[in-house]
Amino acid sequence: MDMTGYLTINGVDVWTQFGAFLAETSPEEHSNMDALLRMPKAKEVTTVDFREQHGVSIPQSPDVKLDKIERTLRFWLSADSNVECLYRYYGLYALLVSGVLTLKLKDFRDFKLLYSDMPADPEFVTAADGSRCGVLFSVKFLDYAPLK
Repeated sequence: MDMTGYLTINGVDVWTQFGAFLAETSPEEHSNMDALLRMPKAKEVTTVDFREQHGVSIPQSPDVKLDKIERTLRFWLSADSNVECLYRYYGLYALLVSGVLTLKLKDFRDFKLLYSDMPADPEFVTAADGSRCGVLFSVKFLDYAPLK
């Protein structure tokens, strides 16, 4: 499987550099796409509430603005040895916490994200014969300027 060019972060192809990609834990799951497609809530519109009227009054042409939104993405990273797996993991970790991120998905839109949290411990897996190592982990990002 070649995932070259599928996902870049700040111009770095995460597949070629780290052996990583956005992953799901089963064929039926689509949590990454759900997180990326989720629309943020709108910021509050200024309203006027008159006791004598039903409901509230809003501006004639309200300018809807979107609020920030958190997006949690799941990554899978693999390597040929435990040492290489850790080396790649900490390299990707350094990239993810390096500040403002431009995450680009092939044939999709770009996202401006900021690292927020790792909501669960990473799951390290080593093949029984020690020939492969992988780590599955989730990262929570702040999409601070949606649709920009």
